[in-house]
Formats: sequence, C-alpha cells, structure tokens
Amino acid sequence: MENGIPALLIATILMLSTVLMARGGFLGADGINQSLNQSEVRHGAQNRTTLTITNTAIDPTGANITVTVRNDGATPITAFAQVDVMLQYFDAVSTRYDVWVPYTSGALAANTWTTGTFTNDAFQPGILNTGESVQILVRVNPVAGRTTTNLFIIGTERGVTAQANFAGPP
Repeated sequence: MENGIPALLIATILMLSTVLMARGGFLGADGINQSLNQSEVRHGAQNRTTLTITNTAIDPTGANITVTVRNDGATPITAFAQVDVMLQYFDAVSTRYDVWVPYTSGALAANTWTTGTFTNDAFQPGILNTGESVQILVRVNPVAGRTTTNLFIIGTERGVTAQANFAGPP
C-alpha cells in the first residue's frame, strides 16, 4: 500500500502530461491546416487574376501618362489604394527615375495616380470586373523626356503584375 499511492500519483502525472502534449500537437496541426487553407485561397485568387495593358499614352508636356488596363481574369479589382503603380522613365537630360507612385482618390497631384474612365462598367460601378477596362491616370514630376522609352508596371494586392513600355511625349 505504501507503494500504491506514489505509483498512482506518477501514473496520473504521466497521463496528464501525455494528454497535454497530445493537445499541443493537435493545436499545432490545426494551426498549420488553417494556414494552408488561407494560402490556398490566396493562391487561387491570384491564379484567377489577369491584367492586360491595352493602351499607353502621354500628353505633350510629358507630365500626364494614361494607361488603359483590362481585367482578363475572374477576380475583380476592388481596392485601388492597394494597387501599386511603378514607373521607370527618363527625363529630358536622360536622368533615370525609378518611382513608386501612390494612389489618390482626390485631385491628381505630382507623383500620384488615380483611376479615370471605366469601360464596359455595367456591373458594380467603380470595380474592375472581368472584361472591364479602366484608365490609370499618372502625373509625374520631373516630366518624361522626348524620344525616351519608359516602363509602366502595375501590381495588384495579390501580387499579379502587368507591364508595358511607353514612349516619351511627341
């Protein structure tokens, strides 16, 4: 009997520690499973997102660039504040500028971009759905130089990018 109580205590401690370790393993496996599910959803949305640049134009001053982007994927673009616009361009003396241009929902100022006219925007106005196009209006300072070849890059919040070259002003 004198060995029974300590043996019972040791058995209880062993069972309790086994249950706690198993619970920790199950919680860890559940956390990994949830993370994989979220990753799968994110990658699925990314795979269903396709942007195509259909037109680029620049005004004679070299400050205002207009790029038309069409959504050829199945995922709509809803949060334009989370869309990145980057430019690589040259000024009149061939100085190269690599700039990230922030979005503005207000008036277009120097080194900002905003959305312009939506085309075929019958469903959910202001959201770039499948088959719809939007004009991206960018204003840069210093201005792009004449006879230069420049690069426009757009990236969605899901990491999908599209890019196109555009010439300097005429």
